Amino acid sequence: MRTILLIHGYSAEGRSTSDSAIQKIYGDLPERLRSISGIGKIVELDLSRWISLEDGISLDDVSYAMQRALESDGFKHLLDHKKGFHAITHSTGALVVRNWILNHSDRPSPLRHLIHLAGANYGSGLAHLGSGQLARWGREIFDGREAGIQVLRELEFGCGKTLDMHLQLLKEQQHLFDVYKVREFCLCGSQIPKSMRNLPIRYVKEDSSDCTVRTSACNTNLRYFTVEPQESAYHLSFKKAKDQHRRRERGWSLSSVDYLISGQSIPGTEGRPLVPFGVPYQTAHLGKKYGIVSGIDSWQYVEPFIKAALKTKETDMADYNKTALKFEEMTAETEDRAASLDDIKRTLFEWYPRRQYEAHAQLIFRIRDQDGRQVENFDIFLKSVNASRKQTLIEKCIETQHINRYDKGTMMYYLRTKEYREGSFQDRLFNLADIELEISAHEPGTDKILYLPVSVRISGQDLKHFIHHHQTTLIDITMLRVPSDDVFTVLKDNRT
Repeated sequence: MRTILLIHGYSAEGRSTSDSAIQKIYGDLPERLRSISGIGKIVELDLSRWISLEDGISLDDVSYAMQRALESDGFKHLLDHKKGFHAITHSTGALVVRNWILNHSDRPSPLRHLIHLAGANYGSGLAHLGSGQLARWGREIFDGREAGIQVLRELEFGCGKTLDMHLQLLKEQQHLFDVYKVREFCLCGSQIPKSMRNLPIRYVKEDSSDCTVRTSACNTNLRYFTVEPQESAYHLSFKKAKDQHRRRERGWSLSSVDYLISGQSIPGTEGRPLVPFGVPYQTAHLGKKYGIVSGIDSWQYVEPFIKAALKTKETDMADYNKTALKFEEMTAETEDRAASLDDIKRTLFEWYPRRQYEAHAQLIFRIRDQDGRQVENFDIFLKSVNASRKQTLIEKCIETQHINRYDKGTMMYYLRTKEYREGSFQDRLFNLADIELEISAHEPGTDKILYLPVSVRISGQDLKHFIHHHQTTLIDITMLRVPSDDVFTVLKDNRT
């Protein structure tokens, strides 16, 4: 059995390096893993102890520190390709390892299996709160630590640098499965610790979340699409582009021939294997009772997922696909258990256990102009059209939206994709209406520049390829920035 490397997440660490501090971070997980894996040695790598919470340290720094630690005398055997190792991450540890693979690992990597326990791959709502001034004061007063501002920025929903890191691992020359030969497994609970249910913070009690990480933010099965201007759009006159802009301002229909969906990457198609993803029952992000790492009551539900992952054959893709199906079956068992929960009388402060297990998805729009600059002042409209009474309107699925504070051209929507009704969890994506995706933008500094509005029609059937339960979708949109003829004019010299 290969060595298993444990890598914890943001803020799990403390100043102490004592055995009791290690016990606080991992609990009984090492011993539990030994009972699964048998002879293998369990190694814990504490790269992000309290020092990682200093504001000047970034995710790149922590990943580089990981490489340096692995090259040290005590750990360099892990980089031996014949021996190799597995890694189990928690929370932000998922980003640390993915970033390490991209920037420091050999190809193929000595890392064979990578198991994410509530990995914050596509962000955490608490990162938005954690970098606030109140949170910084709280850390400095009570813990003597800073907030780790750079790491929190990379954890915020829609962080461009983090999204680009994930996209790099989808490219042919850097593909995680084909080039690095790493097999990933993701699991994230959907439980809220009782102590957090009455907190006035929506991110610690969102449905389809473990009080810190959304299930769709953990799942590395990214759906990726690009929308670009048609070649003909580049030749539109400023006058015609302005006419389209005015039609959008007045709420009139727009031309749908100026933009097209130019590319896509969907897990489970075109050589991309489906990463095994599962939702264990009664499991939260942390806590002695329900925590995904060290929970006493939750381990019975977490263990089957980890056991299935560790027993998956490393080079056998068919076996990897079987594990993905096994994870889906166990997630269906979680839904069955949740469906059997007793109803709770509606009160102002009560938690709804069934709703907590209703699947959600993240939908990210990232808008840039043809030169790659962020388009910061924009409006997005997802408008269902020609809908029958039996069809689901996509705008009715939206729960929240978030604009990234540093990448202001990025907006994320959080959608409820399943709903408990009539004794089971019903798929809200089954019969979607067609939609019009419309985006308008303006340049506040001048009236000599305008953006050609986006209008793309997507059928309800095709829309199911864009959004899926417990997954994140990124749509990169190139919006055409058009200069007026007054910006640069060429005149013919008639004096000769």
